[in-house]
Amino acid sequence: MRSPVLRVTALGLTTLAFVVAVVSALAMLLAGPAQAEPPSRLPNQVYDPADVLNTAQAEQLQNAIDKLQEDHDVTLWVAYVSTFDDLTAEKWAQQTIISSDLGFRDVLLAVATGSRSYYFDSPEAIDDITRDDLKSIASDKIVPALRKDEWLGAGMGAVDGLAGTDHSSNAGTIAGVVGGVAVLGGGALLYSRRQRRKRIDDCLDTVREQELTGGQLASQPLDVLDPWSREVLTDTDNAIRTSEEELQLAVSEFGVAETEPFTRALEAAKKGVAASFALRQRLDDDIPETDSERRSMLVQIITTCTDVDNDLDAQVEEFDAMRNLLINADTRLAELTQELVALRTRLPGARSKLDELIGKHGAATLASIADNPDLAEQQITFAESSGDQGREALELPVGEQGQAVAAIRSAEGAITQASTLLDAIDRAEENLRVARVRMPALIEEVRDELTEADALIADGGPELAAAASIARDALGRAENDFAADPLGTFTALVDADADLDDALATARSAAAERTRRTELLNSSLASASAKVDAAADFIGTRRGAVQATARTRLSESQRLLAVANADAGTDPITAIDTARRAGSLADDALMAAQGDVAQWSSSQAPRGSSGGSTTGAVLAGVLVDSFLRGSMRGGGGFGGGGFSSGGRSPGSFGGSQSSGRIGVGGRF
Repeated sequence: MRSPVLRVTALGLTTLAFVVAVVSALAMLLAGPAQAEPPSRLPNQVYDPADVLNTAQAEQLQNAIDKLQEDHDVTLWVAYVSTFDDLTAEKWAQQTIISSDLGFRDVLLAVATGSRSYYFDSPEAIDDITRDDLKSIASDKIVPALRKDEWLGAGMGAVDGLAGTDHSSNAGTIAGVVGGVAVLGGGALLYSRRQRRKRIDDCLDTVREQELTGGQLASQPLDVLDPWSREVLTDTDNAIRTSEEELQLAVSEFGVAETEPFTRALEAAKKGVAASFALRQRLDDDIPETDSERRSMLVQIITTCTDVDNDLDAQVEEFDAMRNLLINADTRLAELTQELVALRTRLPGARSKLDELIGKHGAATLASIADNPDLAEQQITFAESSGDQGREALELPVGEQGQAVAAIRSAEGAITQASTLLDAIDRAEENLRVARVRMPALIEEVRDELTEADALIADGGPELAAAASIARDALGRAENDFAADPLGTFTALVDADADLDDALATARSAAAERTRRTELLNSSLASASAKVDAAADFIGTRRGAVQATARTRLSESQRLLAVANADAGTDPITAIDTARRAGSLADDALMAAQGDVAQWSSSQAPRGSSGGSTTGAVLAGVLVDSFLRGSMRGGGGFGGGGFSSGGRSPGSFGGSQSSGRIGVGGRF
């Protein structure tokens, strides 16, 4: 029981929380709705229509931005707005970049303080910066400050992070203290092993707690997939070794036949882990793989080990039941003895009941249960013998008593059969009445189910095929022999119908899953195809400005789309994941291409002498701009200014040296 002090404290905290919530709500009402800020040309490098910085803070941030530009030739633009005007953070940033003519050394940090989202965008041309670098800056420096509403800290964190991505010898230190916020320049040390390890560990903690789809797994960073694959491989190998030791003891105790299902499961698990170790060896050898190959191999290791672990777990309950049955064998044998005594007691009454029914309905009508008393007695005798064998096994030394389990299970099966046989006699009178009433409807029901089974045979597999075959035989006997043997044909058709119902239910689920998977596959392929086409059209009609990054992403997306289409008929699950990757790469290609075009357009502004038509020809790739190729050399000659249009030559070769833009963002 909680102490009175704790209760009062909890009450006080609850009251305080309520007061804070009310005050916050009133403040929001008085402040009015947050004003959306549409994308527009940024008037200065510290743009704050959200009014979250005071004058001193804005000046401090601008000074840091100036220092960044002076030391590293990187221009940072920071925009604090209330919302992104119903756009995604990425779209708002892209449109703002285009409107503001941001170039190949301009970085944008856009923050929506009211809707609490951000986007951090940079050209790839800045010192080979990667998307992972941006993620590290965002996760280590920007997002922590945003979550605390430390708006200045977020901007200063971006400055600090960008300084750290430059590994040149003059990487300096940015320092300043405003309102209790201190920013220390880390240079290359920003990406220290400790920080990277923390980020990886945080990602691992997250993925361990989730059930990821194949696509979600494949989207994880390589530096997360690699340690995760090592972890699951080690854990699974340990589980197999432990399971093998337990199984060896079980085989010696219970015998090969009784433990055969567990042996099969263990052998399959060992094959899966062996294949995973082979992949791990390939990853660790001196022959390098591409990032795509590494990703595929790491995902295969993780999925294989996960499947192996799940398959072993599926056997645990039955394995434990077998062991527990031996522990409680004395009690179970005593219970079986009581059940056998009761069955022996029922036998004389069952024989008398059967004679009475034959006298009333005739021997032919009851032919299907005429032998039930004799068969039941045989099963009872077998169960009694099995019980005796079980008790004898329990007298053996520990470790040799496993046969008691097989004896108990044999006795249980025989008792069940004997009970069913005697129950059939007790219910025969009622079953005859029900058979005559229900048989016509049951025949129609089974006919309809067989028609459905024919349509679902591919989804139901051998189980449905076997159930349908038995049901078809039972249906034939019911249609032809019901008058002579109403009880037998009805009982057989009822049993066949029950089995067919179960098989059909499984087949329906498989068919529904197949339909869902087909729809998902079709939509994934259609979406990926549309995205690839859109990127290809954009790049094709603006190829004079589009650079290698966008073209590379497009090429890979086209390749993956072709692979997805090829796999669609044989491996739809893989095809869906591949199509999604193709669509994602097409999105990246389009984004990079749009950034290239924006940069190209801004570079043309001061150079308006060529005229609009020539500019359009350069953009479309009909002519290649030597400025973009970095080949502006005086005079004529190969690739020089020997053609018209002032230093432009036909678009037969060459290309720009600028690269596309990359970015990261999300909620905070």
